[in-house]
Amino acid sequence: MNVTFDHIVHYTENPEEAKTAFQLIGFHAINGGKHPSWGTYNCLNYFTELRYIEWIGFMDFDKAKTSDNVLIQQIVADSYKGEGFSQLAFRTDDIYSVIAHIQAKGLKPIGPFSGSRKREDGKVLSWSMLFIEDKQDNTCRYPFFIQWGEPEEARATEMAPLMQHSIGTPSLSYIGINVSRLDESLQKYCHLFDVPRQSVMESNDEFGAYFELAIGNIAIRLYEAKSLTAPIDYALINRPFLCGITGMPENKTVHIKNGVYQFTV
Repeated sequence: MNVTFDHIVHYTENPEEAKTAFQLIGFHAINGGKHPSWGTYNCLNYFTELRYIEWIGFMDFDKAKTSDNVLIQQIVADSYKGEGFSQLAFRTDDIYSVIAHIQAKGLKPIGPFSGSRKREDGKVLSWSMLFIEDKQDNTCRYPFFIQWGEPEEARATEMAPLMQHSIGTPSLSYIGINVSRLDESLQKYCHLFDVPRQSVMESNDEFGAYFELAIGNIAIRLYEAKSLTAPIDYALINRPFLCGITGMPENKTVHIKNGVYQFTV
């Protein structure tokens, strides 16, 4: 399955405050746009390779609660537990081949769903989103997949200024997920992405021991909740809790809207 990491979704009651926190660090974080049919809106921060953070919040919670979009349903469910990272998205240029791959794995694809939003400059962006039916609520979620309405080369040219920050050109390099059942979650990702078990790395850091998988040009780290050595909000169990950004001027860890952002040189 030919996919690459696209973005991490961070639910917050106030995306503008998360955007401002990143701006104060030296990032070129921006307002995104509104999703009227979903009752949500976002702010964004782009990195090299078109990776980005999406801070998403509600402008119409009642409308969001009735959405048939799986991502919005997940964010609504997460909102009852509190702010924090919610989901990961991987990019594809052939969403129907991803559907075939998912089916070949014995899994059920959901979608694709069409999405769009109007930018502040009036341009309408469009995309398709694909999900996987997930009946395991005691493991980390399956990520979702996205295909953009414009070719990647055109998007890279247009978005190039947004990847330049006053602190340089850092990269979104790894994601840490807090899981309740480590073996099952690891198997879930290995099965979906055809990752050989022997290629999974074992390591540890200040948060605890983890398994690391290389998927779509990003490192996914799975930490077992009961073994975490750093205090992490229990509401974030089976959700991402850590976003690693490399190429920074200094090493530091900051907490923004119940998400841990780890900056390294």
